[in-house]
Amino acid sequence: MINISKNTIIIAGITLAIIIGGIIFFLVWPPLEPKESLVIEQDLAPIELTQEEQQALRDEGLEFPSGEDAPAEDLQSVRFSDEIEAIDADINETDLGGLDAELEAIENDLLGL
Repeated sequence: MINISKNTIIIAGITLAIIIGGIIFFLVWPPLEPKESLVIEQDLAPIELTQEEQQALRDEGLEFPSGEDAPAEDLQSVRFSDEIEAIDADINETDLGGLDAELEAIENDLLGL
C-alpha cells in the first residue's frame, strides 16, 4: 500500500483547485473586445458664434482660428500599416515643434478671461 502523507494530499487538492479555478475563469470570463479606431472629427463639430459674440470676443483680445488646421490634419493622417518601418516613418514625420508656443497662447487666453 502507498503511504501518502496528509500534507501531500492537501497540497495536491489546493493545486487541483487552482488549476480548475483558472480553467473556469478563462472559460466564463468575457473575452476582450477588439479595439476600434476613433473618428475624431465627429466629436469636434465647431460651434457657430453670432456676429455679436465674435465681436465681443475680439473686443476682449481673443483671435479666432481660420478653421483650417493643417498640422492637426497631418497628425490624424498616418500609415495604415502596423509594420515597424511605417510606424517609425510616422513618428519621424510628426512635427510638434510649435506645440509649446500654442499651449502657452491657450494658457494666456484662459488667464485673460
